[in-house]
Amino acid sequence: MAGDCATKSDSGPRAALTDLLIVIPARGGSKRVPGKNLRVLAGRPLLAYTADAIREAGLAASPCLLTTDDDGIAEVGRGLGWLAPFRRPAHLAGDDATTADAVIHALDWFAAEDGADPKAVMVLQPTSPLRGGAVLRCGLDVLAARPEANSVIAVSPLHVSASHTFCIDECDMLRPVGADDRRVVVPNGALYLTRTAALRSRRSLYAPPIAPIMLDAERAIDIDTESDLRVAEVLLAAAGALPQ
Repeated sequence: MAGDCATKSDSGPRAALTDLLIVIPARGGSKRVPGKNLRVLAGRPLLAYTADAIREAGLAASPCLLTTDDDGIAEVGRGLGWLAPFRRPAHLAGDDATTADAVIHALDWFAAEDGADPKAVMVLQPTSPLRGGAVLRCGLDVLAARPEANSVIAVSPLHVSASHTFCIDECDMLRPVGADDRRVVVPNGALYLTRTAALRSRRSLYAPPIAPIMLDAERAIDIDTESDLRVAEVLLAAAGALPQ
């Protein structure tokens, strides 16, 4: 069963925190929202909300490594207490670069400095400003409780059953994806938590087996358009809309 972060909001992190690396991927380029990672949301830098979540989750002592190709983003990140010791290489900063490759590049730097890999890597995209600390705590709890899982990923319901989902086949015709009524979910980008050995072997943040945690619509907002920014502004202004 998927972890429900709403039921975990009053529990502290029970997974080991001394062997966790937090990586914040924030490149400078963005087509839909220019300068997205340097935008201001409700009077504060977008990156500040990720720093809030880390603090709320009790993870302020864990190393937080910012991987970026932008000097302005690096400056903001250092002001939030994050490490920003390098600029991401150009081949890892383009539209075709994968987040996993950028995270492994950051992990390589950390392992060289620290002398060893951490046991797990938590990836927090700044474009999920409303996730809150409860989501991070929930992810750690699920990973600790499910040793068979290599990854924990935040997901949201697609609100349709598999029997109502189609793909377009090679003949340009619709083909049903599934014929049952199981819930269909999609990653929302709010949290990726992966055991390091699996991350390295798979070179993916989706290293199976993958345990899901379900987020409500507000916490799952991913800033990808100007409209997303406006919606986030409204939610932040609504008193009590986003409990810790």
